[in-house]
Amino acid sequence: MISAEMLEWYMQAPPVYYLDPRIRPRILKFSSISSSNTSKKAPNLETPPSEEPGKHKKMLEQFFWESEAMPYFRHAPEVDTILNEDPIFEKKENPTEKEIKENKKWWNEFRSSPVVQFMARAEKIAMKMNEMELEENANPYWDEDGLYI
Repeated sequence: MISAEMLEWYMQAPPVYYLDPRIRPRILKFSSISSSNTSKKAPNLETPPSEEPGKHKKMLEQFFWESEAMPYFRHAPEVDTILNEDPIFEKKENPTEKEIKENKKWWNEFRSSPVVQFMARAEKIAMKMNEMELEENANPYWDEDGLYI
């Protein structure tokens, strides 16, 4: 007599064609080399490929445009007018001798300050290091890099 557990196992058992080697199911294997095109959907030939450039092509074109066409605002005439009109950068047209001496004294004190001297020296060192790095990188390390310079 078959128990309920055996009956349940038989109900969940794989189909017979898995057990019988003479019966082959029509299931394509994942790594099958001999199988033909497994997709049933035919490619749609009615729509032509779009002529519009892709996302990365647009980004590249924008980069080149910005490299060539973007203005250099540091020397723009608008910047000069703003600096000339700003009251902080006020220039006296006819300073007195007393004002000239006061300005000269102030600048001498300013330049003799150890902090200002340190900052000026640090700027010179940074410029020298930048020049040395540019000289070091003048010759490309790889031959292929020289093609893009």
